[in-house]
Amino acid sequence: MTTDTKPPPEQPSKADLRQLFIHAMCPMIGFGIMDNFIMIQAGDAIDNTFGATLGIATLTAAAFGQVFSDVSGVLFGGVVERSVSRLGIHPPNITSAQRRMAVCKNVIIGGSVVGVTIGCLLGASCLLFMDLNKSDRIKKAKELETILQTVMEHGDDLIQAERCSVFWVDKKKNEMWSRYASGVKTTFQIPIDKSLVGLCYKNGAVLNVQDVKAHPTFNKAAAKNTGFQCRSILCAPVFDRETKECVAVVEFLNKKVEGEGGEGKKAEVALDDKGFTQNDEKLATMLAHHVAIFMQRIDDD
Repeated sequence: MTTDTKPPPEQPSKADLRQLFIHAMCPMIGFGIMDNFIMIQAGDAIDNTFGATLGIATLTAAAFGQVFSDVSGVLFGGVVERSVSRLGIHPPNITSAQRRMAVCKNVIIGGSVVGVTIGCLLGASCLLFMDLNKSDRIKKAKELETILQTVMEHGDDLIQAERCSVFWVDKKKNEMWSRYASGVKTTFQIPIDKSLVGLCYKNGAVLNVQDVKAHPTFNKAAAKNTGFQCRSILCAPVFDRETKECVAVVEFLNKKVEGEGGEGKKAEVALDDKGFTQNDEKLATMLAHHVAIFMQRIDDD
């Protein structure tokens, strides 16, 4: 009794193996480009929006970006494969038995590994054209805004001022813009050369003016735009703790004085014509010092 045994499949030629390698590699290049590009773009968009607002970690945003990338791979995987076929890249003319050979399996795996590596590197090349520090700047700005509100929220009560503000310096535009301003919902800019806040910045010293309207540097246009009647002003510079350069100015407007209230009544509040005192100057300097400390801590983080 004899049994028929099938002869082993013929060893694929080098040309067939090369074609098999290329056919396995090319689709994976497309997958790698799509996977990494979509993950980076989606993750960056999430990090700069929801991440900055809700405090989501960058790695968490990247994980959400990977979800978008994987979904795109499922939806558009067929498009990549059809595109490769249209380029004239076809599998070699080998049998199923030859495909099952160890050498062919290894060639397919090797081609896929090389392809996805090249694709991922090409997809990651978009990092060269992206602002990688944007998310950190947004998060630090949010954190600094919260700190400023915490420090300055009761600053006007501490110094008994009608309003308080923090102005940031913009050297390129030669102006200062309000980072925090009590009683004002929107930010506004004032020129450095035509404002008392700018004068405090340029001198790098505390500025205490009893009657602002009598001062030649008083910016009447800014007061008119805000609709706030300013009588007295107290400004203190905020210095960078490393460079010793003035980077911001804290401002207090209109010194208040509380009168005596009757029984069961609140004390009446009026403006003090004498303006801010030397003790107020010390308190303003202390608040400016605290703002500088918090700014440095955020930069160090």
